[in-house]
Amino acid sequence: MAATAPAFTGNLKKALAGLRRINLDGLRWRVFDAKGQVLGRLASQISVVLQGKDKPTYAPHVENGDMCIVLNAKDISVTGRKMTDKIYYWHTGYVGHLKERRLKDQMEKDPTEVIRKAVLRMLPRNRLRDDRDRKLRIFSGNEHPFHDRALEPFVMPPRQVREMRPRARRAMLRAQKKEQANRAKEEEDAKNATAEVTA
Repeated sequence: MAATAPAFTGNLKKALAGLRRINLDGLRWRVFDAKGQVLGRLASQISVVLQGKDKPTYAPHVENGDMCIVLNAKDISVTGRKMTDKIYYWHTGYVGHLKERRLKDQMEKDPTEVIRKAVLRMLPRNRLRDDRDRKLRIFSGNEHPFHDRALEPFVMPPRQVREMRPRARRAMLRAQKKEQANRAKEEEDAKNATAEVTA
């Protein structure tokens, strides 16, 4: 007997909103696992798939991107000190009502909005943007209501870490040599102290 898919316990109305306005014929359903992925690198790959830039039929004025399902949005990672330093701003329209929220607080409130903003800000500002936004479905956990579709897991390309710059490398080597010299000097001082005690 085939294993049944786990029941979706989230907001089904929100998860399925706007699907009727999308022509689903011939679309691929790509699944992105955000667990442990860097926010910007993941968002750039999602924006490429949403625009259809990974297809030979890509044209900038035609909407032929695929459906993107992003799972585990709460487990996204960022580099550096962005979790505390990155700030989202918005204005209510009233005088002096400039609001702000740090990335850490936004992750606690709604982690799906972090990925949505990162992806939408990478898309061109044209009339195709709303359709591309409807094709993006983000879930904070690993549950989703699209198990009846032919899902394709997206494999993130390997991250190319560039070599250290020469000046930084020289500084690191100098620091390592200095630390080794200090350690050797401490060991020698300790030996001399024990020799004086025994003599």
